[in-house]
Amino acid sequence: MATITDTKIESLANTLRKELSHGATVITSKSEEYHESIVRWSSAAEKRAAIIVFPVCAEDVSNVIKLATSNRIEIAVCGGGHSTSGSSSTEGGICIDMSKLRKVSVDPKAKIVVAEGGALWVDVDKAAAEHELAVVGGTVNTTGVGGLTLGGGYGYLVGEHGLVIDNLLEVQMVLADGNIVIASRHREPKLFWAVRGAGASFGVVLSFTFRAHEMNRPVWGGTLAIDIGEIDKVVEFANFFLEKSDPKSALIWGFKALSANTFCIVAAVFYNGPEPLATDLFSGLIGLKLHENFTGNRLYWTMNTLLNEDLKAGSRRSMKGSAFISPLDLKFAKTCFEDFRNLIQKIPDASMSIMVFEFLPFWKLLSFSQDCTAFANRGAYGNLLWIMGWTKAEHDKEIRQWTQDMSSKSHQEFEKSRMTARIGGVMADGVGEYFNYDGIGVGGTQVFGDNFAQLQNLKKKYDPNNVFSKGPQLVFPNTGA
Repeated sequence: MATITDTKIESLANTLRKELSHGATVITSKSEEYHESIVRWSSAAEKRAAIIVFPVCAEDVSNVIKLATSNRIEIAVCGGGHSTSGSSSTEGGICIDMSKLRKVSVDPKAKIVVAEGGALWVDVDKAAAEHELAVVGGTVNTTGVGGLTLGGGYGYLVGEHGLVIDNLLEVQMVLADGNIVIASRHREPKLFWAVRGAGASFGVVLSFTFRAHEMNRPVWGGTLAIDIGEIDKVVEFANFFLEKSDPKSALIWGFKALSANTFCIVAAVFYNGPEPLATDLFSGLIGLKLHENFTGNRLYWTMNTLLNEDLKAGSRRSMKGSAFISPLDLKFAKTCFEDFRNLIQKIPDASMSIMVFEFLPFWKLLSFSQDCTAFANRGAYGNLLWIMGWTKAEHDKEIRQWTQDMSSKSHQEFEKSRMTARIGGVMADGVGEYFNYDGIGVGGTQVFGDNFAQLQNLKKKYDPNNVFSKGPQLVFPNTGA
């Protein structure tokens, strides 16, 4: 795909202004809103699109795709804009910004929630809560529904209800040829299979239909700041927690810099049940040396606001993940902290960074076969994630490389641990790679394992020219395969 020459930009923009429906907006660098339109969660991921389009209906999206493909122009799709790889941006291409499509409708009797393609999780959480329902969704509600869902989707309710894609019933989407289709288990089932894990490589999703779940009482949860000297006991508790594997619970914990020389352990704890049961389950953490304790009964949707402040927009960001086998090795956990501390002390500008281990009960995930969707990261293990934040562009290269190195180092540890762990079946097949944690640059087989060959075949059918090239790499350069 090509970018647009300066002489052609305004001509194409005017064509779109005439073709698109009333309410749609077309922005170029000559527009007052241009700079605001290319802002992303990570300022390091911002690119100068030639044209930004804000559609208001399916036909608008279809028309933009047809114009872009007929002129061989690169397309990027922006939902929440949280990608640190820049996949929601384009340098000199056309960006389809879905932010005018954020409506959410709820059918309380059927327990179904339908979210438009530009909705954020805060939109879904609040709409469902009005009807005493909840949808499996992200732990940071400023993120987009689209990006999280199409890549798989973890959250606090995974232990009870599986991934976000395990609760996805249907999508409406625009394909590379501009056709508008509905995909579900009964209509376009092969496309629906691909969408659940590799959706960004197949089209622009206009709406998501989710199965919702009853949530008619408060949950217990919140955040803890634990003294860094308690790391041994935190690891011990976390391993106990995952062994117990109460499906109503979730634990995310890791390391945070309070300054260049001061660190603590932070934890987000969750229990979908009565407070006495929750505090009993988490007593091994609550009883440690705490700097802060913000736990208690709360409405479910507020759980997904607790990490927002630490992960607010405006900084330069790099995000990368891997996986770990439970029980988590204490020596490995300490090495992760030492590496993290050493980087922050070397580059104090990165003090807003965090590193986390996700201890989410996995038995519900494993009740689905590895090949039931394109997503191939189901396993008896947890995800770990580095979310780096800094302000100065001069640190971009070093911090990004460090993040890549940490991911590679952790994946090697994961594979080594898996060789000695007693796991089998779907547990052994899990790839240990979650594409949503910035899987750009990772090969298709590494992300999709045994599902990759089928994905390649479906890519050839639905997007043979790789119009949607910003998602998982399903087409190898120069081969067309």
